[in-house]
Amino acid sequence: MCYFAAIYNNIMRTYTLLALCALLWTNVRAQTTVAPATPTDTTIYDFVEELPIPMIARCVKNIPASWTLDSIRTCAQYTLLSILSGNIQYPETARQQDIQGTVVLSYVVETNGKISNLKIMRDIGGGCGTEAVRVFTALDEAGLSWKPGIQDKKAVRVRQTMPLRFKLEETKPYYLSVKGDTIYTSVAVEPSFRGGMDSLRSFVANQVRYPKAYRDSCKNGIIEMNLLLRNNGTVEVDNQLDFNRLGLDFEWEALQLVQKSQGLWTPAQYDGKAVHVMIPLRVFFKSNAPRCKTANTQFDRALTLGSDAALLLDEGKPEEAIVKLNEALTLNPNNTEFLYYRGTAYLNLNKRTEACTDYNLVKKMLGVTWFESVRKLMCGY
Repeated sequence: MCYFAAIYNNIMRTYTLLALCALLWTNVRAQTTVAPATPTDTTIYDFVEELPIPMIARCVKNIPASWTLDSIRTCAQYTLLSILSGNIQYPETARQQDIQGTVVLSYVVETNGKISNLKIMRDIGGGCGTEAVRVFTALDEAGLSWKPGIQDKKAVRVRQTMPLRFKLEETKPYYLSVKGDTIYTSVAVEPSFRGGMDSLRSFVANQVRYPKAYRDSCKNGIIEMNLLLRNNGTVEVDNQLDFNRLGLDFEWEALQLVQKSQGLWTPAQYDGKAVHVMIPLRVFFKSNAPRCKTANTQFDRALTLGSDAALLLDEGKPEEAIVKLNEALTLNPNNTEFLYYRGTAYLNLNKRTEACTDYNLVKKMLGVTWFESVRKLMCGY
């Protein structure tokens, strides 16, 4: 069984900035003679003699001799704000509800040039606060360093604020991938599989191969892939998620299935021309061994409960979603997708400890997560 999952974009959001932005900053500190802060001094200052400066390369390297420290700081702050604003992905909920305004973040610049205590001081709703945190955290993870604040010739911890403006504008129908491909998100003619969706489901059901070595193991689960359908009709796997830790043999069979589909796709069109698009594709693995009938039935029931829970989350009913997810995880333990959804539901209820338990379990089982910036921000490591 396979389908284009509408909810795929919610769980597969990229938590990194465009590669181009990496050229705009440096980890090299400005050469300033500063006495180190006293190790036991944990004071957080709101006002200091010299405010922190984000170490943006264009503002701290090869600068005019006439520039003062204030000139450098102004350049760096405006450039930082420009990078942040340019990489905001407007939340769909906020777009649909016509939510606009300014989100204000609060954070502390530590004496080692890193940030901590990132918080939302003012939110406007619709997911804007979460998006502001995402883009700011991505900069920190990418290596942005700060010249710490100075008080009495010592580096000290300083609290700062960052306003981020959310304003609805006409958006471009495409974005540039890290590899430089122009990927369209809005098209005039949707991509298609030969014969339509029913044909795609039939193709996957008949062509996917369950690894013979695992037939009697009753392993079942989902391999989810993001497919790049190029304008010439060829398709390739951009990334892959093994939600149930099925293993490399199953992941390989999913890749082989995609290769078998070459030549069966019709590319999307925009303005009368074929264009590149991303397509989410799920492949379900269930053994046909007679002894696996009960396991397969439980798996199908768990998937139904998970889908119901996802809809409840979208409707703003996290308590009801958790009930469904608890039952789903009883039937299909350690399903990382279910754990992610339950963690998100707990987070919506401000139950941070419970959310982090689920988020960290996903990290432990998979080694990587598709929501790492949020996990690290909420869970502290």
